[in-house]
Amino acid sequence: MTKLHFVVNEDWAFISHFFERAVAAQSAGYNVGISAHCGEKRVVLESSGFVIYPHNISRSGTNPLVEIRNLLAMVKVFRASKPDIIHLIALKPIVIGAIAARIYGKAQVVCAPIGMGYLFSSNDRKARLLQPIVRFVLRRLLNFKNTQVIIENEEDCESLVSGNFVKTSNIQVIKGAGVDLSLYKAIPENLDAQVVTMFSRVLRDKGVLDYVEAAKIVHREFPNAEFQLVGDCDLGNPTSFSESEVRSWESAGPIKWLGYRTDVPELLAASNIVCLPSYREGLPKTLIEACAAQRAIVATDVTGCREVVTHGLNGFLVPVRNPEKLADAISQLLGDQVQRTEFAKNGRARAENEFASPIVIERTLAVYKKVLSV
Repeated sequence: MTKLHFVVNEDWAFISHFFERAVAAQSAGYNVGISAHCGEKRVVLESSGFVIYPHNISRSGTNPLVEIRNLLAMVKVFRASKPDIIHLIALKPIVIGAIAARIYGKAQVVCAPIGMGYLFSSNDRKARLLQPIVRFVLRRLLNFKNTQVIIENEEDCESLVSGNFVKTSNIQVIKGAGVDLSLYKAIPENLDAQVVTMFSRVLRDKGVLDYVEAAKIVHREFPNAEFQLVGDCDLGNPTSFSESEVRSWESAGPIKWLGYRTDVPELLAASNIVCLPSYREGLPKTLIEACAAQRAIVATDVTGCREVVTHGLNGFLVPVRNPEKLADAISQLLGDQVQRTEFAKNGRARAENEFASPIVIERTLAVYKKVLSV
């Protein structure tokens, strides 16, 4: 039996973005192992028949000695699990996992640099210092002869090829995590409500502060509008806000923080508009879910969001870091039911044709077949 080994930062991230593909691979005859920082989601993975190899890789850690120890531990894991394919997800697992895979020497490697992470979206001093180093390392790791790359949007694909990170023959675009259309029904919105919802971890580079400021502006014209923020703080991310900061936004304005929720289809059904003012994305799952749920979108005109939203077709794209323009777009949609309905229907069609889970699963399994034939 062919052995497939995923390496990802967090177990909850795997559940959110790769679980369906892992199940499909298992059904296709692969023996699936997963290395992740494990929390409460471990039981879900184990009950699905996956073999779990917990790791202690920190997403924000930069201590060379610690990272060398993590590298050696990953080599030990690969020698124990004996994978034929190693699928590395996100920047830190790629850097550590690709080197460990080369030392192990008996597997084909699939790298999935989803988004480009904090390092490539942040302008803070630490990110600026690390960017050249990470670029140097990635340019070598992604060009290993036994490596294939999966990227989530065309813009990142073009950047990686033009920057000589990877050859055109060794990279392909698979649009996001896929969406189960049976879970996200095309339900007409409640025309008696004015609910705007942002689904996101509470991170600075997701544009959360811009959403908070835009909500204050819109609320002057639409005092009955509700602005929901759905998602948890993520203290493992350098750009995360604290719970006390989020609570202060609630007390000072129209924002209602719902925290982490699992009833996303129901929350989408109860929303009129979905908003994501992110500074950079790979391909945001929340927006493809909004398309599937037949809801109009307001997002920023950045890589990743542009892959899901066509301005004036299924939503509005606004300049990044601009709460005023964000507020204008939300206000326009709140005041125009006909346009919202048109955008919503166009989004659903896009979900059916581009983002449905079977499409993503089929293309991912095709990559595995390709690397095994090399």
